[in-house]
Amino acid sequence: MQHQLDELTDDPAELAAFDRVARLLDAGPVPATDEPPADLWDRIAAAAAAERVAPTDGERVATVTSLDTRRPTSSNVNSRFLLVAAAAVLVVVALGAVLFQRASGGGTELVASSDLSLVAGGGAGRAELVQDGEETRLRVDVTGLSPAEQADFFELWLLDPTNGNPQPLTKFDQTDGVVEVVLPPGLSTAEFPVVDISEEVDDGDTTHSGKSILRGELA
Repeated sequence: MQHQLDELTDDPAELAAFDRVARLLDAGPVPATDEPPADLWDRIAAAAAAERVAPTDGERVATVTSLDTRRPTSSNVNSRFLLVAAAAVLVVVALGAVLFQRASGGGTELVASSDLSLVAGGGAGRAELVQDGEETRLRVDVTGLSPAEQADFFELWLLDPTNGNPQPLTKFDQTDGVVEVVLPPGLSTAEFPVVDISEEVDDGDTTHSGKSILRGELA
């Protein structure tokens, strides 16, 4: 019974009135073959009327608010949908920009390049000078690199075209692939624009062997 009353109303006064009526009915069950007491309905009416007392000046009368005022209107729903959609588009665009930046080399800038010409031995190559933030990098892509004579390793240099003056960058032994090095501070490709790959032997001499395989000038 209480559960059913709770579904009808949540007002305490109304619940109390219904509860009193229920107790009156429960207190004196009437056999189906007998007539109910003569004053039964008068007692029920009196109990119900006693609960409907006019509020005093200090009491507030509960008002019923239509649920329609709390339901979102179609314009509100559309506005919220547009905001969510716009936020989703911004997320997709930002993610795409990050992925594109990674795929394109992290925002590096090509400064100069040169196809490397064959001097001796065999192979081909291309050099690229790139600016990556505060670093300047030299990338050399070689293919089929081979020395004219017996060699223990290859070495990458930058040269001054007027007087040589080789500046060593790195040693390597791969015949195919990319060799990349960060240029040391103070080494300017404006002064040393020639990229040179030489064949070297492990004899303790750190100077250029004079046996270049590939060479080209950055521009």
